[in-house]
Amino acid sequence: MIGSASRFRELFVEGSDDEHAIGHLLVRRGVDPLAIPAFKKPGSKKEVLRAIRVGIRAATGGSVGFVLDANDDPQATWESAASRLRSVGVEAPTEIPVSGFWGVSEDYGTRVGVWLMPDNRRTGALEAFLQDLIEEGDPLLPHAEEAIRRARELGARFGRTAAPKALLHTWLAWQKEPGRPYGVAIKARYFAASGPAADQFVTWFEQVFGVRPSG
Repeated sequence: MIGSASRFRELFVEGSDDEHAIGHLLVRRGVDPLAIPAFKKPGSKKEVLRAIRVGIRAATGGSVGFVLDANDDPQATWESAASRLRSVGVEAPTEIPVSGFWGVSEDYGTRVGVWLMPDNRRTGALEAFLQDLIEEGDPLLPHAEEAIRRARELGARFGRTAAPKALLHTWLAWQKEPGRPYGVAIKARYFAASGPAADQFVTWFEQVFGVRPSG
């Protein structure tokens, strides 16, 4: 795990892929690894939602963030998060801001942030965010998309919702060191660390945790 922040600065994510992808992206952007909050991985979107109230109380006077996959319904995901935020004194809008949400719990004095992968608007998950970090015009990406389409025609068993993950892993299989995990692939610079998607996420992180890149 990157970072060794105290319990007063925690970032809840769904799993290890999120932890390592986010951690290595922040390091690439110049954030001191020791300034990255401690990651908490409840194991699923449902469990991250359940952790919102407890996480805010535990971080009294500090900062806590929650990163959730939007999946098929970003608005429903936000409404589930927003209702929990309001129950602990956070003023949450009807719709999540396109730049992500941050605010303060009046009950506990906790600075709180919520980000919906990939970009607080589209359906999808971490994989869609990472696809946005692939350099524009990359020649292998459309080839991977065609390979995935053809694989489905030939009876590949992954479902529609798993297609973005299959696409990304296919693309990663054709890099210098095939099959690297997301975080390692970011560290190896297979993905870009700048551009609209990365910039927006890092700005949200800075607003929630008050951490600025050193470079």
